[in-house]
Amino acid sequence: MGGMNIVVSSILAVILSYLIGSLPSAYLVGRLVKGIDIRKTGTGNMGAMNVFYKVGFWPGMLVGTMDAGKGALAVWVGTLICQLTTPPSLVLLIVQMLCGISAIMGHNWPAYLGFKRGGRGGATVVGILFFMVPLGIPFYILFLVLVLAITRFPTISYVAAMLVFPILSWAQGFTGLDAWIQQTWPALAWTRTRGTDAIEHILLIIYPFIIMTIPVMLYIPRIKEIFGRAGRNLKRAIFRGDIKENL
Repeated sequence: MGGMNIVVSSILAVILSYLIGSLPSAYLVGRLVKGIDIRKTGTGNMGAMNVFYKVGFWPGMLVGTMDAGKGALAVWVGTLICQLTTPPSLVLLIVQMLCGISAIMGHNWPAYLGFKRGGRGGATVVGILFFMVPLGIPFYILFLVLVLAITRFPTISYVAAMLVFPILSWAQGFTGLDAWIQQTWPALAWTRTRGTDAIEHILLIIYPFIIMTIPVMLYIPRIKEIFGRAGRNLKRAIFRGDIKENL
């Protein structure tokens, strides 16, 4: 019976994560701020960058924050639901990972807009990783700003910055970093990795790569388009003169 309860709570957690991820932030902000359907302008992508280019800087920042927030919220809500049945830590971690993937699917194919293509899920992935590996937050922001200053290409910057999460997952799981954090900053107890199980640590290293592939794969057609417009010049395609340059 207890196992069945865990199954039911896990399924409920994944479904709710999908519904949270389905909140069409870009569509709502585009309608409210400029009265446009963001799916019919610019790249047609229902994500923060298209809002940034076609609606404005602050609306784009708002959408990016909302998209990341719903990724973190989905995993948090899923965690609370799953914890009602006091599952083993490995089961809880797997449910959290499934909730994250479900939230990305919701963002990319939102139920509230007829399951049609939404965004690519980049910001939602970042929000999920913020929750799963919170120690990575300052490092992610630092690396994002650094790469963005060099390339002036937001998409490449946030993808490259995501690499800090598997690196920190490895550091927390297979070095003394966790113990040092607990001793030095006890208030940061929430940054600890799950238990001491090597399988959990390995999953936390692999998981960022798995969910990163979703927005990257969906971005391939756009990459080909940008590369073509840059005259098939890799340097010009990657390094932009202006952050708002839309090749």
